[in-house]
Amino acid sequence: MTSGRAILGVAACAGALVCILHTSCGVDGTHVYRGRLFIEARDCLGTTSSVDVIEGDEPANDCPAKCVAQRRAEGGRAIYVSTTCGAAPLDFDLSGSDPACPAALAAHTRNDTCSSDGGSSNPIVDASME
Repeated sequence: MTSGRAILGVAACAGALVCILHTSCGVDGTHVYRGRLFIEARDCLGTTSSVDVIEGDEPANDCPAKCVAQRRAEGGRAIYVSTTCGAAPLDFDLSGSDPACPAALAAHTRNDTCSSDGGSSNPIVDASME
């Protein structure tokens, strides 16, 4: 009987989680704007994370990569690369004019993800070293 109660408990928890996730975004007309933070000192990107919650229906996340600069971030500016379609959050610059944008987009093209050991998955190859 204990295993039956455990299964019911797991099912109840799973159902509650689905309910929470369903009501946290979308139902109230908001969605998460996603992007990958550019770590300028390491020339690579973090994993996809939430940049902001904005109004509107959930858009697709397969648009061409764009550089998104947040000039008022705590501690200075933050540069993200996003493939989220639709409007960007307020106070974000999508012009691509930030000097870090070309390097951020290049890191996206290489699919270069920063690793916890200080390296990255696809670092820039120095042609003079070959």
